[in-house]
Amino acid sequence: MPAPPVFPGEKADSIGQLATQLGLDPQALAHSIAAFNAACQPGSFNHPVLDDCHTTGLAPAKTHWARPLDTAPYYGYALKPGITFTYLGMKVNAQCAVHFKGQASPNLFAAGEIMAGNVLGKGYSAGVGITRGTAFGRIAGTEAARAARYYSAQKSEIRAQAAIKTAATGATA
Repeated sequence: MPAPPVFPGEKADSIGQLATQLGLDPQALAHSIAAFNAACQPGSFNHPVLDDCHTTGLAPAKTHWARPLDTAPYYGYALKPGITFTYLGMKVNAQCAVHFKGQASPNLFAAGEIMAGNVLGKGYSAGVGITRGTAFGRIAGTEAARAARYYSAQKSEIRAQAAIKTAATGATA
């Protein structure tokens, strides 16, 4: 059984009505459907196997299961974009430090999908995100903790120097 759609679909008795319900231009959708229907070639439809029902004159061609859309009711589902991952995202080094203009940030680190392109190079391998997030998350977390300790020590040193200066200024006054 297929998974239910994320967004509710629309059902209509005509292509024009379906277009209106989906917020599309009815004439444009009717034209697209007519062009598709005209491109469908007769064949022996068989949904479990690659059949000989195809289109001609369309790019890209539908090579199997091409049947005219000419029988009501018609169904349509709005497609809504979203960000699945940031392919070729942030550039990082081996310590997961994010680079800006070729320089590694001393206190910004990335792991997981945001650095996908740096690991994969090209293409996408499904399911690798959890491993990438775990392995590089550990590296990024370790480096972020190291940076936090460094900057905390820097602040402590600055405060100590200020206290010494204040004490010295107060002693001579």
